[in-house]
Amino acid sequence: MNEEFKNMADEELFALSFSKPQLFELIVERYEEAFLRKARIIVRSDELAKDIVQDAFVKMYLYGRKYKPQPGARWSSWAYKILINTCFAYHQKLKKDKEFSTAFTDELEAVTPDESLGETQENDRVYITSLIDRLPETFARILRLYVIDGKNYAAIAKAEDISVGAVKTRMHRAKAALKKVSAKITY
Repeated sequence: MNEEFKNMADEELFALSFSKPQLFELIVERYEEAFLRKARIIVRSDELAKDIVQDAFVKMYLYGRKYKPQPGARWSSWAYKILINTCFAYHQKLKKDKEFSTAFTDELEAVTPDESLGETQENDRVYITSLIDRLPETFARILRLYVIDGKNYAAIAKAEDISVGAVKTRMHRAKAALKKVSAKITY
């Protein structure tokens, strides 16, 4: 890139990047490492930090025309605010997913045989699959997609061509049916 652009202030370079998009690359070069360090501190994951930083840069560019310089504040303050908000949005989503996943795993563990009986993880998987196979197909499909294929609610909704709310309802009913089926089995 031209040296005149490399020495430009962030605000000027950012404003100019809308008419010359290749200049946004200079902004990325200036802040990428610092953003990665900050994101790693917040989310404690290198891979997730990379995704977050990329997402933050995309947001900055997409919504950058709304940026208004504030007296006493630098452009980087605005950029860091977007980065931190993106980190917290990811963190909240992961926390929500983990809480559901943990609750669901606890329910599955409640219907699997006791490990003291010598069951292995593979046997548990086979056992869970056999329980799922005993459910009505609508419930079995939802549980297979979630438990075996590891899909989230949005992906299941898309695969089943139903709303996320319908997936939640079916999942709730499927778990109740799974408990009933497991209660009928004697060891």
